[in-house]
Amino acid sequence: MQIYVCGSSTDVGKTHFCAAFCEAFSYEYFKLIQAGENKDSNLVASFAKDVKIYKEGVFLKTPASPHIGKKLEGLNYKAFDIVLPESKNLLIETAGGLFTPLDEEKCMIDYLALNAKPCILVASYYLGCINHIILSIEALRQRQLPLLALVMSGKKDEDIDNFVFKYSGVKIVHLEHFNKENFRQKALALRQDLIRVAKF
Repeated sequence: MQIYVCGSSTDVGKTHFCAAFCEAFSYEYFKLIQAGENKDSNLVASFAKDVKIYKEGVFLKTPASPHIGKKLEGLNYKAFDIVLPESKNLLIETAGGLFTPLDEEKCMIDYLALNAKPCILVASYYLGCINHIILSIEALRQRQLPLLALVMSGKKDEDIDNFVFKYSGVKIVHLEHFNKENFRQKALALRQDLIRVAKF
């Protein structure tokens, strides 16, 4: 199965989740668009040592919204021209949130809807996260994109979890921050939780 990993916003833990998921389920990794020379694939590789990593769909040196980086670097790509690798078990990480631009006309969610696959939504705990999470869930539902699970990254906040679950009905999995020493343990715990919640 090919799965999209999307975020409720930027810097919510998508890449750390991808590393743990690829380790736990022996999945391959693909970054739809990389904005910035500090590649997310390098972080995935630093933790999940045996994961197969494909070259990103588009590479931008500029660490900014892709439509800005594209203009500054004079690149000539179209969002819908990005080709996904032919892999049975592939985790596809998007950039930013669902409505982050992919080029001058299309957003991440437009690409997801055109090439529909199950999604995992990653979010973290901060002031305003409930709004971002529920808006993201509603957007995925509107585009009829299956949502396998919501992954909350960071220190657990039960008040936030309870509200999001009661309002949306989406089951929540937690991913605590990890390091090189406890990565394998956290990845296996994530595997058990996802199997229970999303029935992998």
